[in-house]
Amino acid sequence: MKTVSSRREPIAPGPAQSRGPSRRCSRRLMAAALAVLAACSGSGNGSVNTGSGNPAGILRYGYDFASQFTNLDPGKSTGDCDALVLAPIFDTLIRKDAGGTLLPGLATSWLVQGQTLTLHLQPGVKFSDGEVFDASAVKLGIEHLEKNTTYTDLANVTSIDVVDPLTVRLTLSGTPPIELLYSMTGREGMIVAPNAIATASSHPVGAGPFMFTSFSSGASLSERANPTYWAKGTYKFGGIDFTQVGVGPPSVTALKAGSVDMVSIQPESYPALKSDPAVGIAVQNTTAYLQFQFRFTPPFDNLDVRKAAEDAINRAQINQVVQAGLGEVANQTFFKSSPGYNPDVAGLYSYNPAMAHQLLVQSGLPLPVRIEMVIPGGNIASMEDQGAILQQNLDAVGFSVTIKRVLGSDIEAGYYLAGEGNAFAAERPGEPYPPVQIYDQWGSNQFVAIWSKGERPDITSMILQALDAPSTAAAYQLTRQTEALVMNQALDAPIAFAPQLEAYSTATVGGVVKAQTGVCDAVDLSGLIVKKG
Repeated sequence: MKTVSSRREPIAPGPAQSRGPSRRCSRRLMAAALAVLAACSGSGNGSVNTGSGNPAGILRYGYDFASQFTNLDPGKSTGDCDALVLAPIFDTLIRKDAGGTLLPGLATSWLVQGQTLTLHLQPGVKFSDGEVFDASAVKLGIEHLEKNTTYTDLANVTSIDVVDPLTVRLTLSGTPPIELLYSMTGREGMIVAPNAIATASSHPVGAGPFMFTSFSSGASLSERANPTYWAKGTYKFGGIDFTQVGVGPPSVTALKAGSVDMVSIQPESYPALKSDPAVGIAVQNTTAYLQFQFRFTPPFDNLDVRKAAEDAINRAQINQVVQAGLGEVANQTFFKSSPGYNPDVAGLYSYNPAMAHQLLVQSGLPLPVRIEMVIPGGNIASMEDQGAILQQNLDAVGFSVTIKRVLGSDIEAGYYLAGEGNAFAAERPGEPYPPVQIYDQWGSNQFVAIWSKGERPDITSMILQALDAPSTAAAYQLTRQTEALVMNQALDAPIAFAPQLEAYSTATVGGVVKAQTGVCDAVDLSGLIVKKG
């Protein structure tokens, strides 16, 4: 039996977040954010900015509806980044901190026994329309979410039982329940009010700290404080207006022009903003990383070709150009302080063009080896820069690389489902629980593994043991062993772990300002205040 109480380490075995048909499509697509940043204004724990609180203040938050948003209904959402705007409306059953530890949300505690997951719910909670948030409502909400085919973990739920008004028991087949727990920290843990299920795409109703008020497609979403929110006093401002702002330079322009109070920025914008007294920057380390991802079809079904690509990549240069040198250069799937990090494989690959060329010749394939590399389109400067350097690095050792740009909203359909390209270069969203970081990419029946032709029975067996291990120590040991297999087989080509940065106006935003814990994770706004004008 494995128990998880409200305020402890994840659970005896472990947890998860990703897709496949795996759960979160958009994260696997935009490989996302982690890094090592201490020298910034407010790393990890948030940036503190003093100011007078204004309970009626409205936070204007920049968000790219064009590339990040799909639907107001979590049951119909197909993009992980919907969570940024949906979390304030719905809250989640489970939460996690920046380190990946599971914490209570709308569920106070949980119990894992074999293939069952029992959730104990917060008492006295109501949806913003007055409906009671209880076990029956959660059952209906999960049944609604189950219809979303991008939620693979929920697809493994075989039954949902109401044990009592505040207790729900889920029985699963296949994937261990611990993986579902981590999924419930995102869209799979957002419960729509029963009476609003039919209209959730146009007027969502949840039990979160804010209520939906209006939506203009592609332009804006307004939310206002929920007066009946169960954790009263947690949020000290009156609402959020999410406003269309493009990723990259447009976010900086909007902030400096006063169009928004707060917005996520790319690392490339950090040098120009760090000395501006009108701008504060909060920085958060995460588990995401820049990645060159293989499709395991010719030519990357050849081990020597994959190893050649590993040695051809100038990781330090990409980190400097794309991330202003802020990230930790990667030598494997996990950063150095992760419990999944395996020092035995840290030196397997380095920037060595001569060795890369030798391996390519050794592969037996005629030179140049031609590949089509997909990158996220839409004039994302960081991805353009990364793609250009990778193209230069690979061409220099005997590859011939063409670049294909696919809009972020089309990557699932284009690169994965339609099979466009031999490789995908982007920023991979990370997983807080190490076994899942591996399982999502090479485990059987996981989205990325399926469509990149990378399913590995050997990895599946080892990671399923890790997910069902009696302790996190045992799970981490199995993860390190699996990581050795991953890197010896050159299955992953990580480049550099990436920080998440949140920039804000010091004139309008105060309190404790935090950055996202992942590229599609909702920002923790609980310590923030909106200053008086």
